[in-house]
Amino acid sequence: MSLVLIAFGATLVSVALFNKMPRVVPGYRPVPRHGGGVAAAPRAVAPPRLRLVEARLTEQGRAVFTAIGGSALIVAFFLALSGL
Repeated sequence: MSLVLIAFGATLVSVALFNKMPRVVPGYRPVPRHGGGVAAAPRAVAPPRLRLVEARLTEQGRAVFTAIGGSALIVAFFLALSGL
């Protein structure tokens, strides 16, 4: 339970600090070419990947993310101390 809270809290605090959010960018497939000609090597398929995009948080939003994330980290710390 404490590991989940650590991951959750660290994510919220890092979003508030850097104002960046992860976004999944889909991969692409090569466009099939029609017609004759010399066969070329097939183009590689790009897998989906993560990009960091602007979160566009206001100061109040950053404060909320920091408060909730920090609280989750504090709760995780005390849960780890208690052995849960």
